[in-house]
Amino acid sequence: MTTMTTEATTPSPFAHDPFYALGTADAYDEYTAGENIHTLVRRADEMLDAAPTGPVPANLYVCGYANTVRGILKGHIAQINAQTEVAYRWNDHTQVRAA
Repeated sequence: MTTMTTEATTPSPFAHDPFYALGTADAYDEYTAGENIHTLVRRADEMLDAAPTGPVPANLYVCGYANTVRGILKGHIAQINAQTEVAYRWNDHTQVRAA
């Protein structure tokens, strides 16, 4: 049996800022509404490319959105890896039984 490891995420120093929280909420809302993870990543990249510099509200929103998408993507990748591991084990087991 393989143990899945998780890494603790360090909260952003702006995590209590309302604009950062809005970005976080929007990313989660879009994901739970069924938005494709690849679309979310592409949107976060576009927002980061156009984001202003410095601690302005728009930048805090983009940081919250992008950090949340990153977390969702990491969870998505972990789920895919777990499913792949199960598939490999099943394949190995069926090949041993067939031999």
